[in-house]
Amino acid sequence: MAKLGRPLVMSAEQRRTEIFSIAEQLFGEKGFENVTMSEIATAAGMSKKTLYVYFSDKRELLISLVESSYIWTEDAFDTNSADKVLALQNQLKKIAEHVLSERHIKLCRLAIAERVGVDGISDTFYEKGIAKSRDHLIHAVSYISSAQFVLNLNADIIADMLFGATISKPFVDLLFLNRKIDMQQVNTTIEQSIQALFKM
Repeated sequence: MAKLGRPLVMSAEQRRTEIFSIAEQLFGEKGFENVTMSEIATAAGMSKKTLYVYFSDKRELLISLVESSYIWTEDAFDTNSADKVLALQNQLKKIAEHVLSERHIKLCRLAIAERVGVDGISDTFYEKGIAKSRDHLIHAVSYISSAQFVLNLNADIIADMLFGATISKPFVDLLFLNRKIDMQQVNTTIEQSIQALFKM
């Protein structure tokens, strides 16, 4: 039999995650401009005053929401692997899984729709998402011995080639055309691209 009484208190991080989930849903349904902080607070089961403890305004909430979608876990990218080419391949697959996820596509659409009204949203998307993911790839490529390179190119060009050849088109197809993406095919393309650029 379940115990009755006061519910367990949420940590600040759990509360922020809950607020993000509710705000993301409301922004997606009604648009950023049409949602109030009061609505978010009510849906989250808290007072507006409590919501303002976490976020000073709706703009900060949206930017924090976008930032939160790009927080990688500590073990997301294995740089200690003995096989650096395989590590790069796995890293590219993790980036593809994130970039092509339903949540990321929804946030991208929201950011595009709200770009005019929310200063800093496109910068946040670029810095926390595109630039950081690209930096991870460049870093992974730079760990690979130049003797394994098929082409005599520097790490940033190879990283751009890999992202462009494997993730860019599915991303555009999802974002603008809402086409269904076969992740198995994306992963196969990643493997073929890695094999074409590196001696295994």
